[in-house]
Amino acid sequence: MSKREKAVQVTVDEQKQSDGTTVSALKIGDSTIGTVKPVEDRFEAQLTDGDVYRVKTVDEGVELLLRDYHLHRG
Repeated sequence: MSKREKAVQVTVDEQKQSDGTTVSALKIGDSTIGTVKPVEDRFEAQLTDGDVYRVKTVDEGVELLLRDYHLHRG
């Protein structure tokens, strides 16, 4: 028998830091699964376990965080 698909509510919270940069926090329900922040000319996607990945765009960072969530926790 196949599993039934379930809908998951994903939100992106943008937070302004004291140095003026905007950090996007990706949340599923009430738990944060990671953040995406600008670093020089690229972006850094950081998972809650501390792993950091360099990506070209915010969208690519969000996709990476979602992929990791579904692979390991979802």
